[in-house]
Amino acid sequence: MVIFLAGLQGVPEEVLEAAAIDGAGPVRRTWHVVRPMLAPAITINVMLSVIGGFKIFDQVFTMTKGGPGGASNTISTLIYQNAFQLGRFGYGAALGVVLTVFVAVASVIQYRLLSKQEG
Repeated sequence: MVIFLAGLQGVPEEVLEAAAIDGAGPVRRTWHVVRPMLAPAITINVMLSVIGGFKIFDQVFTMTKGGPGGASNTISTLIYQNAFQLGRFGYGAALGVVLTVFVAVASVIQYRLLSKQEG
């Protein structure tokens, strides 16, 4: 929300006023003026949310420790279980590298898709 608030404060009043004078209603001003100016904030927020979703560990581990039969395991809990509970440090490190590569590739793809909307 802080990133969106900073983005909204960066929208010049003159641009909104000019759109209103040109006859744009509130919905058109929001969609065609404010949303494009918030595109960088949207890009950052979406990227941070996706990366955080890939790395989720504490909530799953605290509530279910991987769940019945591994049903709620994430790659982060698999890394922890293999490295620290089962003592398979090499496999845990390999999973960590896979997570890093997956997050990097997803971030690059997402950034390229969302940056087209900024331009």
